[in-house]
Amino acid sequence: MFTDRRANSLGTRRRKQPWPADRPFKILSLDGGGIRGAYTAELMRLCEEHFGKPAASVFDMIAGTSTGGIIALGLGLGISAAEIYEFYRDDGRKIFPPLPSRKLAFFWRWVRSVYSPCLKHEELESALQRRFGEHLLGESTCRLVVPAFMMPETEIAVFKTDHHEDFLNDHATPMWKVARATSAAPTYLRGLEHEESGRIFLDGGVWANNPAMVALVDALTDYEISPDQVEILSIGTGNAPFSLNRDDVMSGLFAWREAIKAAMFLTTDNATAQAKLLLGPEHCLRIEPTRDDAAIEMDDYDAAFASLPKLAAMHFASYQADIAPFYEQVVAQRERHRTKAPDRD
Repeated sequence: MFTDRRANSLGTRRRKQPWPADRPFKILSLDGGGIRGAYTAELMRLCEEHFGKPAASVFDMIAGTSTGGIIALGLGLGISAAEIYEFYRDDGRKIFPPLPSRKLAFFWRWVRSVYSPCLKHEELESALQRRFGEHLLGESTCRLVVPAFMMPETEIAVFKTDHHEDFLNDHATPMWKVARATSAAPTYLRGLEHEESGRIFLDGGVWANNPAMVALVDALTDYEISPDQVEILSIGTGNAPFSLNRDDVMSGLFAWREAIKAAMFLTTDNATAQAKLLLGPEHCLRIEPTRDDAAIEMDDYDAAFASLPKLAAMHFASYQADIAPFYEQVVAQRERHRTKAPDRD
């Protein structure tokens, strides 16, 4: 699971693998956002139900960060989008217990969060282990790209399937550990410790909450494709701007205690802007909640399920014609440099 990413970085440009000049490279990119992932899961369920094809059969690459990473891993393993939605509906209630209704209890929860994570990581780990079992990352039928990062020495980590000869180790990592690593949101959940190295994996949303650019860079460096061949369907979970009044902006640590929200907003917004700038807006379809739905807290199960599934249905109806081209053609099987293709009935 662990590799010293900097030490193993290539000193030369990666060897590009051939790709047909007349074939598009389709990327599905799934944002982070905690329980707001219910929106993404429901939207993918509607796509699978309407078009009659699983996402892993029509996308050449699926990238997911945090809650989007969990969905990406499930889709890559062949778990139906309906079952993934059930994970959010059923297991989500245990992972994200009701928020305190009384002011004193809410205040105590806030104070406790200063010194320890808000949520019990054991609930998430147990749910992920039940859903993914002993399956490894390399068992994915689709190319996967899942961002995380490591501490105490800050280092970016991107888990990848073995779709290129340079990707040596990640394929042997249990899927549930990849899911746990990418979704260990600071202040919400404990990081995932890697005892052998002394490193701790944390949520990739801190630097790549929208993994569209991470996937795009991987595609352009792995294959002989041009930007004009790339098509991205990018699904967000809501990206409400982090705001401070003028006095707070000029103030100190206390006012900026939630600055991580500002970082996530900026990286999410910037990834979409960069992808559209490189590919052209017509090659990048972005769908996400807005306004009040974008401001639902990552751990607010009740607010999420009160509005996001219905919103996903509305958005599917609105964007159905734009989504349809992604589902028209089944893609070829991915490269397997370290693993074997699964047996098919």
